[in-house]
Amino acid sequence: MDSRLPLLTVDTVIFPGLVLPIPITDVQGRSVIRDLVENGGEMACGAVAVRDGYELGDRVFRSLYGTGCAATISEITLEAGDDGPVEVTLTGNRRFKVDSLDSTGDYLVADVEWLPEELGDDPLGTATIAIARFRRYAAAVTEISSPGLHLGPLPDDPSTLSYLMSAATTLLTPERQKLLEAPDTTTRLAQLVGLLDTELAAIAALPSLPDTDLPWSSMHPN
Repeated sequence: MDSRLPLLTVDTVIFPGLVLPIPITDVQGRSVIRDLVENGGEMACGAVAVRDGYELGDRVFRSLYGTGCAATISEITLEAGDDGPVEVTLTGNRRFKVDSLDSTGDYLVADVEWLPEELGDDPLGTATIAIARFRRYAAAVTEISSPGLHLGPLPDDPSTLSYLMSAATTLLTPERQKLLEAPDTTTRLAQLVGLLDTELAAIAALPSLPDTDLPWSSMHPN
């Protein structure tokens, strides 16, 4: 995969190995999709979460996180009478750190440094703890909300597991971004355990969750 990527700026964090539909509503994002379609070849881009931003005319000005995920576009959904994409389905691939940004064209293009996928000191042991916490969390969410969080088979690979649970847990964007940026799988799983403990304590104290649509069926390992 090339180390120079057109960027989609998105309102959530994309994790490697997961499939997620993403709305494309801004002019720059539509320009990215248009050029990828017209140029043919691999439909690959970078997805970076937005810290904050605003629109001015046809331009969108956004403060972005420095770490993102390369993604492949598998589906483009169009609206009748509209010449631009309304929604694309992204499959996360590899994490990257943005080295530099080129903003001279219709959209941002990033030169990126690919981040390694290190396992860390104890991925299997930490995964066992994280799975137990995650099952408690899923049961608690299912008890207080509909349709709840219904678990399918969990992957055996600790790295894939860490990304799947990161995506399926109801977290704010900064927390998700911290999980994406974790230096290794063991660290990410340990961070998840801490976040899940916090979520479980919050559910026990006040049994309500933000109205966030994160159905388990819409996110699967690649």
